[in-house]
Amino acid sequence: MTTVRLPGGPELSYQEWGRPDASVILLLHGLGEDSDSWRHIAPVLGERFRVIAPDARGHGGSEWTEDYSFELMRDDVVGLMDELGVLAALVVGFSMGAVTAYLLAATQPARVRLLVLEEMAPPDPAVPPRPYPKDPDPEGRTDWRAVIAANRWRNSPGPGWWERAAQIQAKTLVIGARGSHLPQDRLAEVAAKIPQGTFVAVDGEHDFHHERPSALLEVVEPFVSWFGK
Repeated sequence: MTTVRLPGGPELSYQEWGRPDASVILLLHGLGEDSDSWRHIAPVLGERFRVIAPDARGHGGSEWTEDYSFELMRDDVVGLMDELGVLAALVVGFSMGAVTAYLLAATQPARVRLLVLEEMAPPDPAVPPRPYPKDPDPEGRTDWRAVIAANRWRNSPGPGWWERAAQIQAKTLVIGARGSHLPQDRLAEVAAKIPQGTFVAVDGEHDFHHERPSALLEVVEPFVSWFGK
């Protein structure tokens, strides 16, 4: 695990796998997870790519902060890329990380060469509403304020989030899971609104790639293969 202090931002922890001379794949984890959640996927992708997986602010080994908006988490990704000398990357995001990746691709299109959104919550109010934790978990590795911020977005995404799909210039793969709690028809609609978006559904639950990483790799590897060495 390596750490880097972002100018004007938090200290982030991140892990790397693979070939330092290859195209970069950036892996963004879900809420309550950290970079280690990619441990079965990153080494496989690392056979042909340089793979970088940060811990989001308030998660894992990264610094806890006062604020946890998706705009700040996007800025953290841009700051990390700048510190590591990465001009653009293939970006893969899961759940919370997919929302960050979606915002990054819409607002910083030059930084995203390809985009994969795995089980991203569509920008609709959650039904039923997501609960807010009342107290911090004394043994947790995730700042409870980060959970509150993510669930607040899920309950009320705010205006403009659907419109951002049309701003994404990168070729995009939206991945859903047939057994997920997320409405798959709305994920398919996200893909349809992205100019170069494609939707694919796999068998499994929301976090299927933890139990069956091969299921994610089966759809991601062909999608990113053109950039691999």
